[in-house]
Amino acid sequence: MATATPTTTSWSAKPIRAYWRHFIRDSTYGIAGFPLSILWLTIFVPLVAVSGPLMILGVGFVVLAFTLRAATAAAGAERWLLREILQVDIADPIHLQSHRSPLISPIEDPTRWRALGFLCIRMVTGMFHGSIVMVVWLFPIFQLVAFILVITGEVPLTDLAIPIGIGLFFIAFGPLIISGLAKSHVAIARSLLGPGREQLIVEADLAVRNRDLSVEAAEAERRRIERDLHDGAQARLATVALDLGRAKRKLEHGEADPEVAAIIDHAHSDAKAAIVELRNLARGIHPAVLTDRGLDAALSEVAARCTVPVHLDVRLRTRPPAHIESAAYFAVSELVANISKHSKARNAWVTVRSDEDAVYLDVSDDGIGGADPTIGSGLDGLHDRIAGLGGDFSVRSPLGGGTATMIELPLNQR
Repeated sequence: MATATPTTTSWSAKPIRAYWRHFIRDSTYGIAGFPLSILWLTIFVPLVAVSGPLMILGVGFVVLAFTLRAATAAAGAERWLLREILQVDIADPIHLQSHRSPLISPIEDPTRWRALGFLCIRMVTGMFHGSIVMVVWLFPIFQLVAFILVITGEVPLTDLAIPIGIGLFFIAFGPLIISGLAKSHVAIARSLLGPGREQLIVEADLAVRNRDLSVEAAEAERRRIERDLHDGAQARLATVALDLGRAKRKLEHGEADPEVAAIIDHAHSDAKAAIVELRNLARGIHPAVLTDRGLDAALSEVAARCTVPVHLDVRLRTRPPAHIESAAYFAVSELVANISKHSKARNAWVTVRSDEDAVYLDVSDDGIGGADPTIGSGLDGLHDRIAGLGGDFSVRSPLGGGTATMIELPLNQR
């Protein structure tokens, strides 16, 4: 006879451990912030107080600029403290670039003023937070001494009733107060020490620049396709039409001589050449193998067509998005074509890697070097295309030392 085993509700200590872990962490932050607050008080209050009256002599601007730069460094220390103790990571803000003198530039930077404002708040809240932490941690010791005195009869309970009540209050609600103070510090730090409006301006300017580069790259690609069609397949197809027209007229007049066969044979050859050129052009727009089999197979075809031996190594964690895959393919195709045409190299190397953030392309050769992406070459257009995707493009090509090109394509566009 089977017997049912009674189920018991198992009590887990995880919430208690998590509570104490957060309590100790928030307390550590409060204790660490107490001497920092005193330090900021002794440094920045005199500097700010002195800079005002000295403005009349002009020296105050120097003092103020130094104060703001020091506040920026102190804000970095505060971000480090938040990251190391509370595991709160606040990104470094972007400082607006100014063409003014080093004396005026910090004064015009709102990021530095926000850092100074945070330190002023921190002078008060940091000392208050640290004081509360010390009270909460010391009151249990006071409570123990008070109970001993009451139990031994050395002090009447009525004399210690109020202190004991205050102690019990801090023991019961002190952790919540400390946690609330830590969270308020985090909220203030996020609003004053993190990226602000000026970062939005920088990112907007970067987005506009990337958009313009993308439009320029697309226009250059359109002109290339138009030129290839006009100079290649279109011209050959026009020749085919003329040849077939000549053959048609001869056949209509009953001139079935060897010349007609030669004309048709020439037209047939031109038609096949036009098909090859159209196929190559279509491959240049977007190869089918890239869609069907991915970047590794598509780059293998590029390497096989190169007149220089190419050592290809592709190791991707996952298949990249289509626009990144296409950009990587065309970047490698352009660079490998340049190696074939200009490098006089004996070997070339193509390495493709990826992580969770980006795809990295390294294309190098042992040729004559001397490639310059700033003179309006194909490298310049390739740079615009990569920049339009928010990527990085760099070329190292000393004379006689080969060429090495490094490309980074972000998987999450900034």
